[in-house]
Amino acid sequence: MAVATPPLTLGEILDRTVQLYRRNFLLLAGIATPAAALTSLVSGSFVLFFSQQIFALGQLGQGSKDNTQAATEAGMFFGLAFVLFILVGIPLLLVTFAMSLGALNYASFHLNQGEKVTVLESYKYAFSHFWRHVGIIFLQSLLSAVVPYFVFGALIVIGAILFTVVQKTGGANAVAALLAIFFVLLIVAFFVVCVLLWLRFSLAYAASIAENKKAWQSLKRSNQLSRGTRGRIFVMFLLVGIMTFVISLALAIPIDIVIAVVMKSSLTSSHPSPLFLTLIQAANLVAGFLVRIFVSPIYATALLLFYNDQRTRQEGYDIEQLMSRAGWSEFETPAPIDTGAQNVRQPLFSGFALPGAPDQSHGSLPGATPATPSGSTDAEGTGA
Repeated sequence: MAVATPPLTLGEILDRTVQLYRRNFLLLAGIATPAAALTSLVSGSFVLFFSQQIFALGQLGQGSKDNTQAATEAGMFFGLAFVLFILVGIPLLLVTFAMSLGALNYASFHLNQGEKVTVLESYKYAFSHFWRHVGIIFLQSLLSAVVPYFVFGALIVIGAILFTVVQKTGGANAVAALLAIFFVLLIVAFFVVCVLLWLRFSLAYAASIAENKKAWQSLKRSNQLSRGTRGRIFVMFLLVGIMTFVISLALAIPIDIVIAVVMKSSLTSSHPSPLFLTLIQAANLVAGFLVRIFVSPIYATALLLFYNDQRTRQEGYDIEQLMSRAGWSEFETPAPIDTGAQNVRQPLFSGFALPGAPDQSHGSLPGATPATPSGSTDAEGTGA
């Protein structure tokens, strides 16, 4: 078990995250690789398909022929593919993220305890609690994105209806600017609310694994523990997001330059070839695949450390760990003594006599004459 630590600052949490990440890079990268590969495969196939369809639709519009029927068929095919992505692609991506986060959090938890763990063991745990981990990410997405989306969408519809009513009364010019500002503020508020809700539930996976809680209980636990540290978690997300952006550019730009140099003839023409666009997108997908391998373990490890830190701040988790290391996690309860009238628990120090303490066997101090019970008679005094 890892040595218990006092409450940590944001810098100390990030420093410990880097230490755990560096010492166990191959393990954490191995856990992140299957999910990164499947994510790149699913999202990449749809991205490449959509880009090719859009390019084909653009080519149809440039010819002199009447391509209305062909454009309509291509548009319908494009729409069906989009629906397929919504119904199949997104659920598959959510399941992939759920298994990856479950395995990464499981590994981070045991690594932070100083215990050994393997890739196979981590994914075995993740799949053994499949519905719990899927439920966590489903509820996170539902509460942090889907519900706010419909709420703010309803507000935008109401605003559009009010604008239409005002326009019919002839006062549209007076409220048009105010309505535009309202829409902008509403969009900004939507993103702020989504981020705040996501921060509330960001510790759910750590709580589920450390405390063996179900999906909804894990979200409630995360909402409780994240109080007072959501700003620090946001800063961590922001820093890792900036690092992700920089690494993505560092990987993608050199590859894009090489592709552009090799296919410079395509760039000199008025219309780039589909092969050039496909290669650029494929290069970006490869860069995204590598970034997911490098960055995903950082999120999981950092959130696990935030979870431990909040338990230390709110519940004295560091003291609990120290007691557990010393073998004081459980105390044996003294066995009851049957006195005939009632069960009385034996005193903890019954085998020790304290100086000046009453003699428990006689009910008086040591050496004192026992008192005669009331109502009794002395045999010598009565002559009996």
